[in-house]
Amino acid sequence: MNYLRNNLPMLYDFYIVAKAGSYSKAAEENYVSQPNLSRSIKNLENTLNLELIIRNNKGISLTNDGIELYKKLDNMFSNIENYNIYDGEDITGTITIGTTRNIADNKLSKYLLLFNKMYPKVKIKILIDNASNLNEMFIQHQVDILVDYLPNINFSENLNLDIKAIGQFNTCFACSKDFYERVAKGIRNLSELKDYKLLIPGSSRRRQMLDMVLQSNNIQLFPIMEMPDSKLMADLINNNDYIGYFIEEEVKNYNLVKLNLEDQLPVNLIGLIYRKNTMNIITKNFVKMVLDNC
Repeated sequence: MNYLRNNLPMLYDFYIVAKAGSYSKAAEENYVSQPNLSRSIKNLENTLNLELIIRNNKGISLTNDGIELYKKLDNMFSNIENYNIYDGEDITGTITIGTTRNIADNKLSKYLLLFNKMYPKVKIKILIDNASNLNEMFIQHQVDILVDYLPNINFSENLNLDIKAIGQFNTCFACSKDFYERVAKGIRNLSELKDYKLLIPGSSRRRQMLDMVLQSNNIQLFPIMEMPDSKLMADLINNNDYIGYFIEEEVKNYNLVKLNLEDQLPVNLIGLIYRKNTMNIITKNFVKMVLDNC
């Protein structure tokens, strides 16, 4: 207790910087100067005789000691903060959700609207990135919950996570209406696609699952472009004789036509990923709301 009494301000300064992922963001969100945060954390490192934070081109990263300290502080401070998030019957605070562009555009919006209606005083922050970066943000406690493709192969069992499936995406190859009528409506098998100009998403769980199907059928495809975004891919396809790989929900939205292939394409499960033991009240309510309505 003497340790906490003497060092609690420095510990909290470290906590808000680690949670924000940068000194400048933590300073802005907590109305404190960046130099004061920097000095406070340096004093904490000297007191503990540990290096906790490393500055880099992307902002900051936590050392192994920093990660372990942050986990302990996150459990403590998030619980403390929960005592002050009630205003009568209303909950106030912030939930940070990490997800991918496809899930955000095609699956998440209905849950966000419902949650906002149920808890209008809760601020919702959405972080959209690729799976690798989302996983790192989750490990660093920069997001409260992930909405991502399943199975997620990047997390070890010792993180003590709960993973709940909430839906799925069917996938397909699609092209423009003009190209479909002229040529593509005759394509029936995955193996035939090697003769056409293909656009396929780049590094992602969705791409990994497609590659697994192709490998199991001994099929090699050679896309002319690997795309980071379905909207960009659709724009190119609508103006060219290209074929792209999409989730079925996107095909109608982008005014494309699905190819009727005989091969079974991947079904992408979508789920919630969250920590079992350190969820705050807001995150618990979000999880419950999604599971009750999926």
